[in-house]
Amino acid sequence: MSAARIIPTVPLTGDAFVPFGTVLSAGMGRSSLVNDGRGIRYDAEHGLGFAGEPLPPVLALYRIRPSQLPFAVTAMEQHPLSSQTFVPMTGGRFLVVAALANDGGEPDPETARAFIAGPDQAITYAGGVWHCPLVALDETADFAMMMWRAPDPDADCRVVSLSVPLLVADHAAAI
Repeated sequence: MSAARIIPTVPLTGDAFVPFGTVLSAGMGRSSLVNDGRGIRYDAEHGLGFAGEPLPPVLALYRIRPSQLPFAVTAMEQHPLSSQTFVPMTGGRFLVVAALANDGGEPDPETARAFIAGPDQAITYAGGVWHCPLVALDETADFAMMMWRAPDPDADCRVVSLSVPLLVADHAAAI
């Protein structure tokens, strides 16, 4: 295995994440008063995408033990048919690592980016975007995951081992 490719982290922002999907947080999108004026509802400006006829949506819960930076990404996953949304329910910051597909459909390390998300940010990976599995940073964290169920689940979940790992380093330590 070759030496790891070092990727510094940057804060997660909607603009920086555009090539890979959407960032969601309270205060974004259309809003309306709800619950007799005790709350504000924010409607996301995107939906969950699926290429083809999906089965009912999946709502799954994950509990992720914390990891530390630097973090070695040795495998990535892709959902070629579905977008996939992760919403933090507990915990602190989490790591988001994403890459676009190369001409052969595999993760393109040249496009890989690493983001630090706050506990008040949710993300939606666009269909076909390669990403690292969930990584909690500060403490054990719970997440809700939403996506469409594919008629053939194996056709909508690809996992590849990286021949050259991506080493995600804290931005301050990488400069």
